[in-house]
Amino acid sequence: MNKQILLISLLILAGFNLSFRWPLSDSIMTATFGESRADHFHDGVDLISTNSAVHPVASGKLLFTWNRIYFPLENYWGGGNYKIINHEKNLLSVYMHLEDGDDLKPVYSEADILGYYGNTGHSFGKHIHFSLLDQEKKESINPFLNLPQFADTKAPEILYFYVRIGDKYARLNENSEIRLTQHYPLLIEIRDTVTGRENLGIYKLKAVINGKEILNTEFSKIGTGENCLTIQKIPFDNIFDEKGYYKVSGIQYQEGINCIEIQASDFNGNTSDKIFNINIDLDM
Repeated sequence: MNKQILLISLLILAGFNLSFRWPLSDSIMTATFGESRADHFHDGVDLISTNSAVHPVASGKLLFTWNRIYFPLENYWGGGNYKIINHEKNLLSVYMHLEDGDDLKPVYSEADILGYYGNTGHSFGKHIHFSLLDQEKKESINPFLNLPQFADTKAPEILYFYVRIGDKYARLNENSEIRLTQHYPLLIEIRDTVTGRENLGIYKLKAVINGKEILNTEFSKIGTGENCLTIQKIPFDNIFDEKGYYKVSGIQYQEGINCIEIQASDFNGNTSDKIFNINIDLDM
């Protein structure tokens, strides 16, 4: 039922956003919105293609650009060469890691080439990092909310569960027995892929512990909290462990058998569910 609702929502969104396109033709996605970057959220999607020409996702005005061809004595910043395009409804699109060299235009159409993706800035290989920003709300928006559906039929894999005690990670298996001196967060290793080679982030995560819903979040927008970035007002450190595991905080375990239900979905509605039990000895 949840998958049907999500697919209907996607169709409605697509109907309102037919003018948007992906910045690359025949692109392959190598990173998704909201993934962990050790101490911050990945605020866009990374793409590669056999054709490195980068197009605006919609027509718009050039708001800002930085390219080393114009500033040869300056070092690249993290995003390398980049352009920011201003669209209607306070929406900005950002294109990072472009190659040196540019042909500036005050206004770009979807058919125009605004640059070619490269390996400039803090990059570990040639790709385009693409972001959408709402400049009025000061939020980073998941591009999947505005762009055409990306071909993906593989559901995320819910792999392993852990608790971190000090600097050590204890892996939890079905019917594991473990002694806990406090209510540690549950850590979940989840892998999503499109072609079978990537390790991508997910769009929705739900956790039910002993029949009580503890977490139900979606990676739709990144906002700002008190000295931190948030997703649905949840700070980064409450969503991810430093190893990149998804984190479920606020659990109150019970003595004996604890039933844990996890549901993970990607943006196309491909969903995996996993239920397992652990036997906990509470020593508090």
